[in-house]
Amino acid sequence: MMIQQIAKNLVEAEVNDNLNALIEYYDVHALSMPEYQLMLDGLDEIKLYYTEILKRQNIKSYVHVADEFIHLNKTIVEIGTFKKEYYNDSNPDSLITLKGKYWNIWEAGQNSSFKLVSEAFGYFNPVSHPEALTVRMSKKQPDESEILLHKEIPFELKAYNALMEKGVRNRDGILRSSFFTHDARFFPFAEPTLKGIENIKPYLIGYSSRGQVTIDSIMCYTYDFKYADNYVLEYDMFKVKWNNANGSGKTEGKGIRIWHRQEDNSLRLFREIGTHNLF
Repeated sequence: MMIQQIAKNLVEAEVNDNLNALIEYYDVHALSMPEYQLMLDGLDEIKLYYTEILKRQNIKSYVHVADEFIHLNKTIVEIGTFKKEYYNDSNPDSLITLKGKYWNIWEAGQNSSFKLVSEAFGYFNPVSHPEALTVRMSKKQPDESEILLHKEIPFELKAYNALMEKGVRNRDGILRSSFFTHDARFFPFAEPTLKGIENIKPYLIGYSSRGQVTIDSIMCYTYDFKYADNYVLEYDMFKVKWNNANGSGKTEGKGIRIWHRQEDNSLRLFREIGTHNLF
């Protein structure tokens, strides 16, 4: 499959510190969502990010293993796992190993070529010194109101996000799990991938009941989207302010969702990955 060879070339470009070859595979309007990193929108921001990351990491090995390809018309979603081993420039004698999950979203172009229109990747465990995996950007994650000034977001996506906000605010794991199809896959922050509603539902119920936390405010909203037959590809964002007995804090991030249209015309989550921003 041509896309598998292109994906292999993409990884090899990063291993070989070949920035120009790496960037060549991205669409000029691509979105990139690395774990801990503020979302990168467009080729200039993606180039800035990888320029800095390549300087910091002397990669010993980097392996991607794709385990699923989802075809959405001219869009192909590649989903898999990875293992990266590298020496950090600040500690060249210590080998660092990262294991996690990734999504590459490819768009078919002319002459059977493909461009990377979006990507997201996260880890199976919390990472020590995550600041080493981020690049400072001269912007912040936009609020929903800022996005709506420039984009028309479908009502049904606004409605589902409003219901998600209710599920998080009320810490209702049963409600949150009802969004997923029976054969869904969920890729949460710093956790292994969850397959099937029989695993997703108990996870969300348990997650929602952890600790004594009060949600002060929450926003779940759409950054961009694309319809493809019975599927909707959504790029989403979230911002949460919370408090507990030890103080208060905030959490924000972004992700990619694939919604599947059901027989009753409702949407259910078929695949979802989320990544956090580091403050």
